[in-house]
Amino acid sequence: MRTFEERAVRIQTLSPMHLGSGRAQVVLDAEIVHDDCGLPYFPAKRFKGLLYESAVEVAEMMDACGAPGALRAEIDALFRHGASGDTQIVVHDFHMEGAEKMREDWCRLLRNYPEILRTEDVLELYTTVRYQTKIDPETGTAADTSLRNLRLLKENVTFAGSIGLENPAPRHWGIIALALRNLRHAGGKRNRGFGKIKCTLENASNHTKLVEHTMKEMGLCNRSK
Repeated sequence: MRTFEERAVRIQTLSPMHLGSGRAQVVLDAEIVHDDCGLPYFPAKRFKGLLYESAVEVAEMMDACGAPGALRAEIDALFRHGASGDTQIVVHDFHMEGAEKMREDWCRLLRNYPEILRTEDVLELYTTVRYQTKIDPETGTAADTSLRNLRLLKENVTFAGSIGLENPAPRHWGIIALALRNLRHAGGKRNRGFGKIKCTLENASNHTKLVEHTMKEMGLCNRSK
């Protein structure tokens, strides 16, 4: 019999973050992803990719510490990354906490008052626009035609969602917990200090206990922080 378990996940922005949409506007070079009401969200495919990369980093750290087992192979099977197995991860889009009610209210206002409220007005409540330029190394001044701008999601925004596992064992949730703990950056322009995040599985105490238990199970010392 196939089973399915789902656990809540929170993603908190600790600094402004650019989740690029790949689109631009007349007055904006880089837009962020948002729904048709102007509410930013964290796409499932992008988060799953980041979580996989984080899990691989964990496996590499485990190997460096001499942990037994083939953790990388488990991770590749879990994420269906060139391998397969009985267990599979399922991720959906993450939305800001309270987004369902906010979306209902904003969509009603946008529909009823189109002459005074636009989608861009809603988006601007949760974002900021930053301007950047390239410095000419010879002159020490801004290079010609190098001024660019991009939209950033403000810090201290929390996205809520869930991660599901088909046919999971406790160890699989341990791998997810470790990957979430290790995942600390998302989005573009990370080298400029953008995109710092904190990810938590269910509540913080359970997450910490699961991390500690998994590390002990893998034969490592207790290094949950």
